[in-house]
Amino acid sequence: MELAESEGIHHAKLRKDLSYFGNFGCRGVGYDVESLKKELANILGFNRLWGVVIIGGGQLSETLLKSQALRDNNFSIRKIFEKNPELLKSHNGQVSVYSLDQMEKNINPDEDHIAIIALPPPEIQAMIDRLGKIGIKGILYMASRAVNAPGNMVIMNQDISINLGMMTYKLLEKEE
Repeated sequence: MELAESEGIHHAKLRKDLSYFGNFGCRGVGYDVESLKKELANILGFNRLWGVVIIGGGQLSETLLKSQALRDNNFSIRKIFEKNPELLKSHNGQVSVYSLDQMEKNINPDEDHIAIIALPPPEIQAMIDRLGKIGIKGILYMASRAVNAPGNMVIMNQDISINLGMMTYKLLEKEE
């Protein structure tokens, strides 16, 4: 019930959503929190290490590198590829930084599983095409733009304007 409240949803909706993944709780008793956390970590793949590369991150790279949540969920930022030469600096030895033209030489899809693309919208499709040829199977991009991708690739878009629209809706709702 606390999880549902903290997320602002009804506890029945949370139970229903969890039921899609299996039977985790006991009727009338609830959930063993530690067991549920382990099960959800397995379902979401947090029980294995995921190599992440950032394409064109700039300041976003700095923020992601400092993210404890990413580390806690086994996302390891391994490499950054940047087109801006002055941003090609060492991140305190935490991660290797390369020029964008070195992607094909330095990305290994057996170790680098996911790419986060933070480039201008007109550059997204070409970058997805390049990453597909390299063998990257998972991409998160930060632009409001539809893209085409091979069927063996999982692509997700984080369009901040959608999140801001949800926020303004909730702000207006609170004003009423």
